[in-house]
Amino acid sequence: MNILLLEDNPRRIKVFKAGLKKHNLTICSHAKSAKKELKKQTFDIIFLDHDLRGKPEDPESDNCGAEVARFIVDREIECEHIILHTENRIGREAMEDLLPHSLTVPYGKLKKIGVYAFVKRLMDEENTNITQES
Repeated sequence: MNILLLEDNPRRIKVFKAGLKKHNLTICSHAKSAKKELKKQTFDIIFLDHDLRGKPEDPESDNCGAEVARFIVDREIECEHIILHTENRIGREAMEDLLPHSLTVPYGKLKKIGVYAFVKRLMDEENTNITQES
């Protein structure tokens, strides 16, 4: 699977890398680089953090997850699974408003579940839905 991760925290990045090593993982730590990648390629899963400077970020900032969410909406970018993993309530709510079909799984819960197990569950559900539709 082709996966985009918007995250700036090195410890979190390490957890995502370990759990997603069997996938093509593109890591961006700035909104600008994430938007550039979204222009270049398509992704099966997009993980969005909100705060990218190590502190709570205003959802109107040009370097936050909400900025990437606005870009996804404005460009009508299609992605089967957009996961909001931010722990910032205000940022999360702003992204949920922009991306109502996204799935919210705060990083703490995602880490507890395990990134690999979470992605596997997404893929299994997708395969089950395809089988049921056939």
